[in-house]
Amino acid sequence: MDDIETELNIAEAAADSEDQERNHEVIKPAVLLHQSHTDPRGVLTAVDFLKSNRKCLNLIREAMLRHNWREAAGYFSSYIQTLEAGTLSQVHSTASEIIWRLGTEILHHVPNSRPDDFNAFYEQLKNFGVRNYSKICLEHCFHLLLNGQMDEAKRQLSIADSWRYGKQSTAQSQMKKLIRAYCGYLDYLIWSEKKPSAPGSEEAGSNREMHSYFRQASVTLKEIVSQPGVWDPFVLSYIHMLEFYEDEEAALQLLENYAYNKEFPSNPNAHVYLYQFLKTHQAPPAKLIGSLRILHSLVPSHELMLELCSLLLHTKQQSDLEEALAVSMDLLEFSSWRCDMKAWECLLKIMKRLKKMKCKDAVKKEWDVRRSLWISLHYRNYIGRKDSLQNVQLLMVKRDVLRCTGEDNREYFRIALKVERGGRPKKDRLREKKEKTATQKKEKKKKTLDD
Repeated sequence: MDDIETELNIAEAAADSEDQERNHEVIKPAVLLHQSHTDPRGVLTAVDFLKSNRKCLNLIREAMLRHNWREAAGYFSSYIQTLEAGTLSQVHSTASEIIWRLGTEILHHVPNSRPDDFNAFYEQLKNFGVRNYSKICLEHCFHLLLNGQMDEAKRQLSIADSWRYGKQSTAQSQMKKLIRAYCGYLDYLIWSEKKPSAPGSEEAGSNREMHSYFRQASVTLKEIVSQPGVWDPFVLSYIHMLEFYEDEEAALQLLENYAYNKEFPSNPNAHVYLYQFLKTHQAPPAKLIGSLRILHSLVPSHELMLELCSLLLHTKQQSDLEEALAVSMDLLEFSSWRCDMKAWECLLKIMKRLKKMKCKDAVKKEWDVRRSLWISLHYRNYIGRKDSLQNVQLLMVKRDVLRCTGEDNREYFRIALKVERGGRPKKDRLREKKEKTATQKKEKKKKTLDD
């Protein structure tokens, strides 16, 4: 909101008169325009036009900050009128974006606003700022979808898809590609509404309208997702349709291209979708592991890393166990996983398996590399005392992990031993005693003052 004036480039033109014109009284829309510097023909000068814009924006901003949406709507209507009366093309071109933002926000908050009000506003926006025509059509489509007007949303996207303005720039080309993608996605939504619950049923075979939307959606989505980019919702939609028609080969080929094609930007979700598809269709463990290994290189804190560890454990190969050890320890170095029982139990299980296979050196080697970080991150004394109060089970698992590393942390072991025997660490008891004494002194002092 504070950058509106900067974006419209009107601050410098009217800065000298800001203090004089600032007025906190409610001003009627009819008197917003300044008529003090008109030329002999009675036409507003550029300075007057800029002053009117500045005043309207200030009033709209103040009304919105006070959540006085009806007042903001009145001033917003006047702001549009000042722009329609003005002739400065630079302000006109940049103001369309501001009108779009402000108007949409006000309409969403004005009480008793109707869908027709939104439709009328979007139509007005399209005529006001032709450079944003496609974007406005797309947002209008989203609004119509939220109100269940699927056919009208489809019409708006078709209009946006056929829209051209001047020479096609790079930005226009990207927007056209996005509009095209949403055209296919909307066909998918319509297909999804019309499809029966079970594939291969008699109803599915006889529904020509459903097949028509499938063909439209599949042609568009196939074209879009084959181009480099991040197309997550569109890929999932296309995969859903292919799986419904039991075309698993095409679905797998699409997902592998989306995940492994070097021309596409790095996208962890692509590997997640591929892994989930492979897992659903019972792919060999080697394929599942390969997919998750790449995901680990991109997002080592992903929740699927626990599944990667589980898969590596089942191979019973020493190299895979050592890899699982590294993966699980990577996971526990992220703050969101530090107190996760599943992650700690997984690490303990891997260490015990390596110990059983007489591979203690592998554990010690990995521990030596990470020791300084892990001592400060997981095994400081205050963390042990905190775990003894909040999560005893976690304390015991962390103690067993520390034993497997061969680390001699006597203080941490002492805390765990006290808890295991049903006692409390001496330092905790002393601290609680001090806190109790301080509380009693405060209560005694307060009682004395009251008396």
